[in-house]
Amino acid sequence: MTTLETVQKLIASELDLDVGSLDPNLPLQDLGIDSLTVMECLFKIEDEFKISVEGSNLSVSTLQDIADLVDGLVRAKAAQAT
Repeated sequence: MTTLETVQKLIASELDLDVGSLDPNLPLQDLGIDSLTVMECLFKIEDEFKISVEGSNLSVSTLQDIADLVDGLVRAKAAQAT
């Protein structure tokens, strides 16, 4: 499962939506996702990926932005571990 698919699954679960209805390139507001929901989902994403978004640039406006942020944090964590 890709990072994007995992993010879509977590958000779909949080909002009781069909994963297929979550276009990764639409603005979050167009999907009915407000900033509070994004923050709640980020806590679940942190747990799922074993990362911390604290201190990261949280200017995300699409699901793809969230997935890209997560991918970057996962890569940074892996680089620190080596």
